[in-house]
Amino acid sequence: HVLQKLVLLLPHSSCQFIVDELLAGQVAQVARHKYGCRIIQRLVEQCHPKQVQELVEKVLKDVTALSRHTYGTYVVQHILEHASDEHRRRIVQVVVKDIRILGTEPQGCAVVSAALSYGLDDDRSALAQILLREPGLLVFLASSRHGHVAALRMLDLLVGKELEDARNRLQAEAESL
Repeated sequence: HVLQKLVLLLPHSSCQFIVDELLAGQVAQVARHKYGCRIIQRLVEQCHPKQVQELVEKVLKDVTALSRHTYGTYVVQHILEHASDEHRRRIVQVVVKDIRILGTEPQGCAVVSAALSYGLDDDRSALAQILLREPGLLVFLASSRHGHVAALRMLDLLVGKELEDARNRLQAEAESL
């Protein structure tokens, strides 16, 4: 809690010691910690992108596992919201590659939803189309507690025949939703 407050109150340059300490340890382990994940989130949102670039790079090495973790998911979502375009693109690429895994787990669904919200426009559209092509995934997302938000964001991104196809699939399964 104290470190989070320091990140919020101190000038960016004065937070470098926190970044350095995290880099000296296991970043992925800190991202999985109940309070450690919050420190990484505050650093990503408050510090200059170059200042936290190496920290984000270490998180990116373990995106799929962190996306599935109770606390790690928040770090990945925060990077999608606040990091550079390059980092967002790399996370979306991992989400696309592991869509079957992430789209069927509660924490993973939250990352899929964040990717559909904060990814670059072309990446978001491509992800929505890939979700549509995965057999049964749209209906699963729409019917799950954590996935329905991703399904709604996906529908917002689809156009034309793809949107019509998605609506038809959902209507066909309306009773189970």
